[in-house]
Amino acid sequence: MRFTGRAEGDLGHGGEYVEQVDPAVEARRRAVVDRPWIWLRQVHGDRIVTVDPAGLGAGEVADGSVTREPTVALSVLTADCAPVALAAPEGVIAVVHAGWRGLASGVIARAVEAVRACGGQTVVAAVGPCIHAECYEFGAGDLDAVAAALGDSVRGQTTAGRPALDLPAGVRRALVLAGAELTYDADVCTACAADAYFSHRARQESERQGVVAWLG
Repeated sequence: MRFTGRAEGDLGHGGEYVEQVDPAVEARRRAVVDRPWIWLRQVHGDRIVTVDPAGLGAGEVADGSVTREPTVALSVLTADCAPVALAAPEGVIAVVHAGWRGLASGVIARAVEAVRACGGQTVVAAVGPCIHAECYEFGAGDLDAVAAALGDSVRGQTTAGRPALDLPAGVRRALVLAGAELTYDADVCTACAADAYFSHRARQESERQGVVAWLG
């Protein structure tokens, strides 16, 4: 499993899934891990797809994928949303694109359920760089919606003292509720770390980093 950033370059196409991958993008992906990458049409929802040996699931509308197949690499694209990787010792892995809408609708829980449906028992999680509360001013109504789903730990403040969403806290709470153990948290804000990560919200960048996971 690996979280990427500026050092690995843009791994997407303006944040969009495309059937024909640009050779330069493909080369950057292969430099991270040299096997077929499974990408999704991310929509900030809660759907998780299962990937089989033939790569079924690639390009589907979903915000996470799960597999037991060792010949592929699962991945999701992010700029400020949280990239999450899940694994179970029974040989099951998953990746999740967790933005605020996905969190509120239960995408983390759906992913953990998918790992268990594939035979995973003890599920562990890793969370990559994402936007933090100090840079994530949030509307009251949307903040209330996330808090209704996950509790008031998601409420934060910006550096200017404005209401904010604490996205990492939301991911942590969702993992607890789903019964998964958080074993790694990058604890880096994509908006603050301009030298290391892309950020759509802070810098209107179209490039994407993400998480890629594979079975050894």
